[in-house]
Order: sequence, then structure tokens, then C-alpha cells
Amino acid sequence: MVKNVHLVLLIVLVFYDPLIVSKKLRNKTGISSRFRNKTKNQATKVSYNKNTKWPSPRINNNWMRSTYITTKKPTNREHCKIFCRSGYHLQILPNGLVRGTVMQSSKHVLFEMQSFGPSLVKIKSVATGRYLSMRRDGSLRATRHSNSRETIFKETHEMNAFHSYASHKYYRETPHDMLVGIKRNGEVKRATRTMHGQTATQFLVIKT
Repeated sequence: MVKNVHLVLLIVLVFYDPLIVSKKLRNKTGISSRFRNKTKNQATKVSYNKNTKWPSPRINNNWMRSTYITTKKPTNREHCKIFCRSGYHLQILPNGLVRGTVMQSSKHVLFEMQSFGPSLVKIKSVATGRYLSMRRDGSLRATRHSNSRETIFKETHEMNAFHSYASHKYYRETPHDMLVGIKRNGEVKRATRTMHGQTATQFLVIKT
């Protein structure tokens, strides 16, 4: 009698909710829900990276504090080298070109990190006197105009002890999401294609 009741219930479930039965059958195959969720998340991540449509850069309109920053002297200065996790030192050449190099003894990899408030910095090349700057299109250049708002970067200490540097003037979706980055071939990465956590955007600051 009990078996007959179970059989009737099973027929009802199949007729009204086949998803429940199929879920039970999947569980019997030995594939854990954690594995299925992990696979699903990985597939979603790949799909997102492949089909991402990057928003056009916008200007951070909260410039009351930034305007003050560009007109005052830095609160702290220190000489350093900036090493990217992709395997290159950041360098600024005399013609204003910004790129990566493996020549750690080059004079063009020495910088003066200038602090202008909590986590706001400017990066000045000691050899050329130029400041690292980011344009609206996400490209990196070096300029002699120290009062340009494009030279202000937000420094973030990541969980893995690396640092990231984001434009304080431009952003895509949220402030400070356009980052300085160096690709694995030594070329700078366009900031409109960067995200927190990417290897290209993580740096070690080596004091000299």
C-alpha cells in the first residue's frame, strides 16, 4: 500500500513539476551543487569578459577638493620605483612616452611620489621632470604641467599588498575605476579596459 502511494506521488510530481524530479536525478549522479555553481559562475565570468561593452569615460564633477589640491604643495615626497606585477618597471621617457621596462637600473624608472591628501598622489619622473597623467580616452602620457587635474591619482592598497592607481578626474561607471596598467608585452594598458584585480593594474612601490 505504501509503495502504491509513493508511485502515485511520483507520477503527480512528474506531471506537474518535472524540474523537481530532474533535480533529484542530477543529485543522484554524484555531481555536487557546489561544483555546478562553480561551473556556472565560471561560464558567467567568461561570458561577461567576452561581451563587455565598456562605458564612455566621464568627468568626476566633485572638483572642489581637487582644485585645492592642484594649487598647494605636497604634504610628503619620497623617491621610489614602481614595479608592475606583469613584470615591468613603470618608466617615463624624455618625449613624454609612458611604458614598461625590464631595465631596473634605468634613470627613467625613478619617481618622486608626491602626496596631496589621503590616498591622493602625483607621480613625477625624477629624470625628466614630467608628471604621469591620464587623458579622457584612458591613454597615459607624461606632462610638464604639474597643476593639471589629469595628474592626480587615487592610490589604493589592495588586499594582496599591491597598489593600484586610478584617475581622480575620469571614470567609466564609478569614480576611480580607470586604472594605470602595464600589459605583459610592456605596453601601457588603456585605462578604459582596466578593472581592479587585473595583474596589469597591480604595482609594488619600491622605496629608494
